Amino acid sequence: MRDHPVRRVVAARGAGPASIRPVPAHPARIARSRAYRLYTRFPPALRARLEADGATGVPLALVQRLVDRGPVEVAAGAARGVLLDPRAFPLTHVQAHGAVRGTLEPEVQEALRRTVAPGDVVYDIGANVGFFTLLAARLTGPGGHVVAFEPSPPAVAGLRANVALNGLAVTVREAAVAATPGRARLLQVGEHSWSHLEDRGHHPGTTAVVEVEVTTVDAEVAAGRPVPAVVKLDVEGSEVAALQGMARTLAEHRPALVIELHGTNHEVLDVLDDAGYRAENLEGPQPLRDAGPVHLLARPAR
Repeated sequence: MRDHPVRRVVAARGAGPASIRPVPAHPARIARSRAYRLYTRFPPALRARLEADGATGVPLALVQRLVDRGPVEVAAGAARGVLLDPRAFPLTHVQAHGAVRGTLEPEVQEALRRTVAPGDVVYDIGANVGFFTLLAARLTGPGGHVVAFEPSPPAVAGLRANVALNGLAVTVREAAVAATPGRARLLQVGEHSWSHLEDRGHHPGTTAVVEVEVTTVDAEVAAGRPVPAVVKLDVEGSEVAALQGMARTLAEHRPALVIELHGTNHEVLDVLDDAGYRAENLEGPQPLRDAGPVHLLARPAR
């Protein structure tokens, strides 16, 4: 069945109830999106049975075949209306539940909504298949730009597919980000949400090891890449290395930082303190040094 356009409206960012903009909607897309969201609401035990190998996998295959016929739409949150390619976000993807419902890492969504302004340049480092890339690109608008860094080849394929669906201003950079440019080995894990560089240690879910390019934020800026106003960083334990590789950018351009911590709280906060940044815990009042794996927002303190 082909999608036939219908018109609906959603509130524009930052607008009051009287300020709305038209967004095209399609009956087939709406049906696929509802089927996708319905599946993600199944209890975890039932989903595990459906996703198991053998005969119980047949219902899952049928649902996946239905949603694979075209894009699905994010239902709520700051990314409401963004289109996702179900082949990039299969029903078994660890982020499927939150992505299509619009509830994925709400503290990160809110931090981006607070910090990204129209016309900004945003670096999404560790973009995976692009949920936050697309959100940032929507927030920057046509006058801004997002550079999405992702080293895992399968994730990059999904990222490119999602970017193409939405027609937003995004450059995909297939590379890891660390302290120095070069090459490194990447452990590909599951649906790539936990993929990380080999120097972070072994992961029991590793499915492949591939060699990837490594770059730094400072090298990208020195090569002529637009300077970021906001950097979102999710690099599965390589946060300190990535920050070390943007030391000059932090000193000269002072971008805001949205960072997911992976057991690196003390080291990251030491780097931020030395760079003159003040960090806040996006997930509660607990001091960041004692907070475990949380997200932070860091802004220049001076």
